Amino acid sequence: MVKSNFFKLSRYLFLALTLKFIIWICETTDWWPRIDNPGIIIGVVGFGIAILLGAKLSVVNGRLYSIEDAVCRIVGAMRILRNKGNVGHEVETWSRKFEATLRDPKKSEIISLRSKTEIFIRKLVKEGYDGPNLSGFSRDVSYVLHRSTAEIPFAYEYFSNITTLLYTITIAVVTTGIAGFIAIFIVVFVLAGAAILIEDMDHPLDYNNFSMITVNLEPLTHFNAGEVEPAEEQ
Repeated sequence: MVKSNFFKLSRYLFLALTLKFIIWICETTDWWPRIDNPGIIIGVVGFGIAILLGAKLSVVNGRLYSIEDAVCRIVGAMRILRNKGNVGHEVETWSRKFEATLRDPKKSEIISLRSKTEIFIRKLVKEGYDGPNLSGFSRDVSYVLHRSTAEIPFAYEYFSNITTLLYTITIAVVTTGIAGFIAIFIVVFVLAGAAILIEDMDHPLDYNNFSMITVNLEPLTHFNAGEVEPAEEQ
């Protein structure tokens, strides 16, 4: 995934520098317009893009940590359920299915797990396990399954990408000479690099594609491994 993102960023840099090279050739002609004091335009648009990227980063970062927190609460609830009554086997079976689904969150798998969760909770209630622990468990599972496939709205993505593209073209046009090449390289490296990084964070359960930033499922994996330390003898 790191190589894939590096290739994607390199492609954007190549296209931007090629565009700047074409514009640099046009700058030597008499018909090319001269723009004085473009700093205000560049500053305002750059500030707007920073707000867009910052808001998106805040959303995806919050989602990543909220999923991790919910998984920890689910594991905590299952530790209690596993050691009560006759539902230990059902808890372990459901937990392994839950982890497998999070590691490959296809829509069909999410729907299947929702059905299995309904049957599992019905079994727990039938066995007499009702109360705050089960209520919190059910709520957290629903939250994680919902968030596992959630993404930034397409309209927001589209507007952000169009704005970044227009800003890049503006930099290439108004910044002349060698300074233009340096400016376009820095702008694309920063903006495209940030966009790629945030896009990677927007898929925190994309383990199959070796995403650089994913949800830490270590508590759930440890629970499913059944690694329980023996009780100390009195």
